[in-house]
Amino acid sequence: MNKFWFDISISSSQVGKRYKRLPYYLLGGLALANAWAVTALCAQAQPNVIGVEQEANAIAVSLPQSPLKDGVHLFGQARKPGKFQTEYLIFKIKRNQVIGAFFMPSSSFDCFAGNLQGGALTVSVVESYEQQTYEHSVNLNQYYAIKQINNNDLRILDVCAVHSGHTAQEP
Repeated sequence: MNKFWFDISISSSQVGKRYKRLPYYLLGGLALANAWAVTALCAQAQPNVIGVEQEANAIAVSLPQSPLKDGVHLFGQARKPGKFQTEYLIFKIKRNQVIGAFFMPSSSFDCFAGNLQGGALTVSVVESYEQQTYEHSVNLNQYYAIKQINNNDLRILDVCAVHSGHTAQEP
């Protein structure tokens, strides 16, 4: 007759000893499974952590050595335009005077007017809802310069130019 892993002929005192060790076996097995799971999760998380570090390092961009030229410029916290829940600013420069707007796609926008000084904008911002004005400084090195300017971006710029009492051609 084949013997199974359990033997019916074992005395009750021997069975009690086996069951007393069962919690230790279970805890040992759980500890091994936990160690395996943590190792597997860490191995999966490693590429993500590296990606975050690379993304964090890529946030700051440097402006060209020469100052921004007169014309319309779009900057954003993302490299591409139109990303939801991402801040963008569009502005027109003429002789270091700027008119523009802070906006998020499919949201309201706040107009501003002011000066370009080096790589920073020093502006007075008019909140769209309360029409309150406050002073603000923007370091353009914390944004990406974006070359694709769409019609909606230009429409926002035109509204701000009219709102500030200037035309879009003359900030």
